[in-house]
Amino acid sequence: MRNIICIILLLMMSSCLGVKGNAEPENTGLAAFKVEFAGDFDPGTPEKRLEPASGYDLAVNIYAIGYDKEVLKDYSGTVEIALQYGRINSVVRTDAVNGVVENFPVEMKYALGKERVVVHEIVLDEKLSTTSSPVYKRTGKMGVSPEIYPPLATIHEIQGNNSGTKGYDSKYNNRNLNIKGAEMVVTAVIEGGFYLSEVGVEDYGSIYLYTYSTPYVDDAGNGYSLPVGAVIEEANGSVFEFFGFTEMSFPTFKPKFIEKDGKRKLFVDKSLVPKPFDITGILSAEAELEKKEAAVVTVKNVTVDWFNEHDSSFIEYGQFPLVTESGAFIMAQTLYTAPGFDPLKERDAEPKRKFNVTGVLKQHTSARPSTRILVPRDSSDIEISE
Repeated sequence: MRNIICIILLLMMSSCLGVKGNAEPENTGLAAFKVEFAGDFDPGTPEKRLEPASGYDLAVNIYAIGYDKEVLKDYSGTVEIALQYGRINSVVRTDAVNGVVENFPVEMKYALGKERVVVHEIVLDEKLSTTSSPVYKRTGKMGVSPEIYPPLATIHEIQGNNSGTKGYDSKYNNRNLNIKGAEMVVTAVIEGGFYLSEVGVEDYGSIYLYTYSTPYVDDAGNGYSLPVGAVIEEANGSVFEFFGFTEMSFPTFKPKFIEKDGKRKLFVDKSLVPKPFDITGILSAEAELEKKEAAVVTVKNVTVDWFNEHDSSFIEYGQFPLVTESGAFIMAQTLYTAPGFDPLKERDAEPKRKFNVTGVLKQHTSARPSTRILVPRDSSDIEISE
């Protein structure tokens, strides 16, 4: 009897300790991957970032690591290589042999701010795969490289790297980015946000920051509306395409302050605001107009073309068409910023008056007859030309 009781107690103890006969202990096999840079690649630092480039070539070594933190020399499996934020233009899958992948090339594109190489274990999805079309799924086992420090974003980089299709969506769409480095100045404060331009950059140099309300400056507890000409040191937000118009949503921004007469003052220099770009001759060239998106532009000698005042675009948004002497169109919106301008009166006037109209250039891919919309900053942006 005593022997039987001892055996029962031993079995109970074994069960509590997780020992089940000759079964292998839990947590065996692959735990994660260790990812290191191969060769002499320098990932940079926050203080000394990589030089600006269209892409970066590097290589990584990948090690399959067990739960004992040692390399699994008997591991063989397929891995998928990706970037945390950007894109890889090179091969993205390879096989690990004896637990190691050496000198795997990575062509890194659209890398801004910070980046990491990410490695996932993948296996064949037997339910979705066919003989001619294998489908893989991730197992959840992964690893990441040390951080890489590419240059910080600029407006030109965000706007200039676009798809080239209808709407010209930014390649950084849905990315949260910090723009910093180039000198940036506020060019307009309207529509629940403000327009920001890089000083001295003619193409792809402007962007709209959608703050959802009038943007304010908090100066030692004294708040006031952000003025045109204010210099912005850096801004952060999520790049978002609103019907083809590139915005930064829910942004934060840091205005530049200086010491003047012993007091901290917001730095405002309206001379930095770029002169309006004349787009009268390129209204039919979408690719050229894209370069001026969100910039301050002007069209000359235009008239208000006929439009249906019952159309929803006019009723809801106050949009109406302007036509040039050559017959090119652009939409305008004066309802909120230049309410004294009466497009219905100008539509029906005989003879028609010609205007020079300045404002910020927006886009809405569903607008007609032009997807581009000109929004004057105030009434002074509309001048009678004849």
